[in-house]
Amino acid sequence: MSGSASEANSNWSAILFAVGAGIVTAMQIGKVPPALPIIAEDLELSRVTAGLVASIFMIFGAVFGVALGAMADRFGERRLLFTGLVLLLLGSLIGGLVADVSVLLATRVLEGVGYIAVTVSAPKIIAGAARHRDLPLAIGIWSTFMPMGMAIIMVVSPFMLDGIGWQGVWLVNAAILAAFIAVLALGWRPQRHGQGQGSQTNDGAPPRAEAPPAFDWAGAKALMARPGPWLLGFIFTLYSLQWFAIMTWLPTFLIETQGRSLTSSSLFAALVVFVNVLGNIGGGMLLMRRGSQRWLLIGASLVVMAATVPLIFSTAVGADAKVPLAIAFSALTGLLPAACLAGAAAHAPSPAQNAMSNGFVIQGATIGSLLGPPIMGALTSSFGSWENFWWVMLIGPAIGLVLVARLRIAERSLVG
Repeated sequence: MSGSASEANSNWSAILFAVGAGIVTAMQIGKVPPALPIIAEDLELSRVTAGLVASIFMIFGAVFGVALGAMADRFGERRLLFTGLVLLLLGSLIGGLVADVSVLLATRVLEGVGYIAVTVSAPKIIAGAARHRDLPLAIGIWSTFMPMGMAIIMVVSPFMLDGIGWQGVWLVNAAILAAFIAVLALGWRPQRHGQGQGSQTNDGAPPRAEAPPAFDWAGAKALMARPGPWLLGFIFTLYSLQWFAIMTWLPTFLIETQGRSLTSSSLFAALVVFVNVLGNIGGGMLLMRRGSQRWLLIGASLVVMAATVPLIFSTAVGADAKVPLAIAFSALTGLLPAACLAGAAAHAPSPAQNAMSNGFVIQGATIGSLLGPPIMGALTSSFGSWENFWWVMLIGPAIGLVLVARLRIAERSLVG
């Protein structure tokens, strides 16, 4: 009971700055779905290539997620966060100035480097700023960054596309990033936090006296030896593959199958993305309750996925039920990201590997997000219509539930 004020209270300003960084980062993902039909027409893209415009953003994180997590552990999460935001700014700016397929794909990769830098560093900032009792809620709030950021820009973009085009939307996002970086630099004064994951200096770097190596090979080996991070990463891969594919293609799906306008389709898609926030926050709140178990929340989310996603594409239900089914899918499966992200720290060998473990789990999510849109684009081309491959959507949840059974055993070993 003799802790300092920083030990007694969570630093919510630092937590909200980190979440804000995640939101402006997710806006760079959400700017694509409303613009995708226009980009595909302007640049004469195939459906698979159009899917890559959305998903290639994730390629760096899919390959180097764990390494970036280790960099956050070793070189300072605040420094890495700022670097990621600057890379996002540069990618959006260049993409908005040069209308070329190869340049657009290259800038999306650059933005993807910024994305993974932000998403592996922000959770460690949050873990260092939140006291133990508040951490599940703080992580639940953090897990809203993706649907929140995507939904914001998906609501605004349709009204900008007619006036300034998709490149104008890219430039507006660059301006938003520049403004946020300025606010962050001027308004965020991090303090030492007694309950953080290891003490750090004011610039976010570890104490220099330790002179740590560039990469914690021993920590990585210990992390890889544990089943929990592998299972959480694979489960997150399966979830994000379907969630991100559906959110990317939903405006196009509604335009092609229901004859909706671009504005109407984008607004419905934004609503579907946004309700995922409810599940994220609900997952964080449930995890604060002693009786709530991560594996159970993940399993319930996968059951909902199996029950809703095939019906979105099946002819067994009418057109009026498609959007409500998508809303139910997005809202109820939002429990899964909060549970997986909370599990990353729980399954780390020690607090020193928290960001590395988080990077490992996020790497699974980015692999799924990378593969989802082009796979769905290929499916529509191969099967000839959206409705003919509904049964494929059962494969991911089925595999995921098998992994959840193994995760339950790994979770029990943590307290055993």
